[in-house]
Amino acid sequence: MNPNSHSSGNKNWKDFFKKTIVIVFVFSLAVHLLLLVGFGGVALFQGKMPQLPFRAETMPADQAAPPPPPPTEEMVQEEKVADPNMPDDAPASEDSAPPLEMMTVPGGASWAPAIPKDVKTSLTGTIGGTGTGTGTGTGTGKGTGRGGGVKLFGITVEAKKLGVIVDISGSMQSYIPKVMEEVFKNFPDADVVFMNGCGMEDWETALKNWTEINQQQQKAAKENKTKFIGPKSMPKPKVVLFNSAEASDSPAIRGTVSYGGFRKDYPELYDKLARRSNTWMVTSFSDSHAAGLAFDQLARRKVQAIYWFADFGDPVTGPAAEEAAKLVSDNKMEVIIHSTRGVGKAGDWIKQVNGQLVQTKLTR
Repeated sequence: MNPNSHSSGNKNWKDFFKKTIVIVFVFSLAVHLLLLVGFGGVALFQGKMPQLPFRAETMPADQAAPPPPPPTEEMVQEEKVADPNMPDDAPASEDSAPPLEMMTVPGGASWAPAIPKDVKTSLTGTIGGTGTGTGTGTGTGKGTGRGGGVKLFGITVEAKKLGVIVDISGSMQSYIPKVMEEVFKNFPDADVVFMNGCGMEDWETALKNWTEINQQQQKAAKENKTKFIGPKSMPKPKVVLFNSAEASDSPAIRGTVSYGGFRKDYPELYDKLARRSNTWMVTSFSDSHAAGLAFDQLARRKVQAIYWFADFGDPVTGPAAEEAAKLVSDNKMEVIIHSTRGVGKAGDWIKQVNGQLVQTKLTR
């Protein structure tokens, strides 16, 4: 075997290996150079760095940032910088006001806010201090309340809220303009209840008495062979607004064959009363003696005093009168009685409620 042929084979194998390594290295270098040139050109011509192969997570713009940790040292007031985007429309007085000189509370915690130096503090740091000065004020201001009472037909009324009951029957209508003038002059917001008559007794008794009298009248008309003129039944009374259709149909308002109605004879006062939202009427006839309903209405309105104007020629007695007296007592009401001819049939009840009698005599 020729030794030269063996050495020649080894040499060929080594040359092949070297060439392969060189080729791979050159190829890798060329690829990297091309990539470098390509990315560098993009960056130069487009003015930005190439996108990375991964994306960073971003937080939404409207997501609230986590609150800062509580301060561990004394807070320092930051100097406010004017916002150029906000309009400068602050009042001149605020612009010229000097800044408050601030101080910290003696012995206060490090987190306690500063307070103005002109605010009084006590030795313990309490705002407001304890104060040791003395003073002697002598002011005499006049209030708008009714602490001293108000005169109503000569009677001093201590109450601030007045309820009024007025007999609007035919015989009393000529007094009503003067009565209401005095009431509204002193108590313009008074609650007013009109009623036909001035009696007060329970409905069953009033209806029984009226029915007996009505039947006697019908019998007399039949015996005398005359036509009976009048109603054959009496409606049960109730409280309605003064400007309602039911109130307008009341005999005292619309009138009867014996006397004119209040709406016709006193149109201006009627219109004024009808425009008020706190004026009522007890319906039915005068013989219904339904003043108890008026007292109940005013008690529910929380009045503190009741002025009652009538001639008191009708009975004031029985369970209805007792219930009205209880309302007066329970609600601690003042009662002012104004009669055109004495206490009449209401004398005992007036004493029971400690009513005050008006001495002013009205003329028609």
